[in-house]
Amino acid sequence: MLVTLGSNVTIGAGSSQTFQYACSSAQKIFIRCDDDGANSLKGDLTIQIGNDVICNDIPFEGLSKISLLNGGGYVSDADANFCVDLGSHILQPLENLYVTVKSDSAEMTAVDISAIVNEGGVYQPLKYTNYSDSVFTDSNTLAIYAWADSSLENKTEAFTIRNQAYSATPQIQSGVNVSLSKVTGAAAVAAAKEIAFLAFNQVPMDTSVNYTQADVDGVICVSAMEKTMAKAQASKASGDAVLRAMSNAERKAI
Repeated sequence: MLVTLGSNVTIGAGSSQTFQYACSSAQKIFIRCDDDGANSLKGDLTIQIGNDVICNDIPFEGLSKISLLNGGGYVSDADANFCVDLGSHILQPLENLYVTVKSDSAEMTAVDISAIVNEGGVYQPLKYTNYSDSVFTDSNTLAIYAWADSSLENKTEAFTIRNQAYSATPQIQSGVNVSLSKVTGAAAVAAAKEIAFLAFNQVPMDTSVNYTQADVDGVICVSAMEKTMAKAQASKASGDAVLRAMSNAERKAI
């Protein structure tokens, strides 16, 4: 179901505000900032499930461009909106969903925060990590994006990406080439030139990344999180309850 966490919120320069919701599962977070002062991308986003941080203070600049590549959003200093796909997280009875928006250096106005929660489905929790180091290893990696606040389309710097399945050295401009293939429209194309889609793993694999920092502002990895037995059992119980509530005809159609 769709819920509202915050509507038309103003966040002062250098300050933050946390929005929370009590739910049994969480699937997606939607952010929009319609700031007439052209500060719509000046925020950072942190998402927590209980005490677990699943989005670590990541700039809107990077997250909005990932959303654009994955199906939608708008990347603009004056009006930005994007979705963070969490997969599906199961919450224990004492856990809440927390969404924190922090303004970097200027006041942000007209911030809206919404979420899709309690949709059940497959227990598949995702985590977003923004790395500023030029050498790092990410656990259970599914996708890797290098992003910047300026065009990367002609950058020939290579990333070295290794895991147990392969070792690759794609250039940044090749990652931009992939990004451009995922969007249409002049505004979307301009934003896609600022993000390079460098890796996609069909199954989670610990992945190391090595590059120099000259051309990018950060590297965001989307990773699968470890599943706990208690939450897996809660997910199954939720799914069973949905099936019990369905008619025989509905069950046969699945």
